[in-house]
Amino acid sequence: MRSIVGLYFVVGILLLVVGFFGTGPCPNKNSDVVNDLVFVLTWPVGVYGYVIKGSMTAEGWLHAQACEGGLGTHRVPDTPR
Repeated sequence: MRSIVGLYFVVGILLLVVGFFGTGPCPNKNSDVVNDLVFVLTWPVGVYGYVIKGSMTAEGWLHAQACEGGLGTHRVPDTPR
């Protein structure tokens, strides 16, 4: 059981590393540790939602996480409604 959980974490970390170094130039690296941790813990859901059912490529999905502020970021609007 520990080996399965370890493999799950290793795959998530490797996907994150590939996103940072294997998807082209990354001038705006995602430095949010919590966002990266959530990515590592939920990568199968992201693959299914963004790549298999969604319109993103695998490379685009990894690049968006590592170099475009992360996936699922919710920003507060500048002006109140």
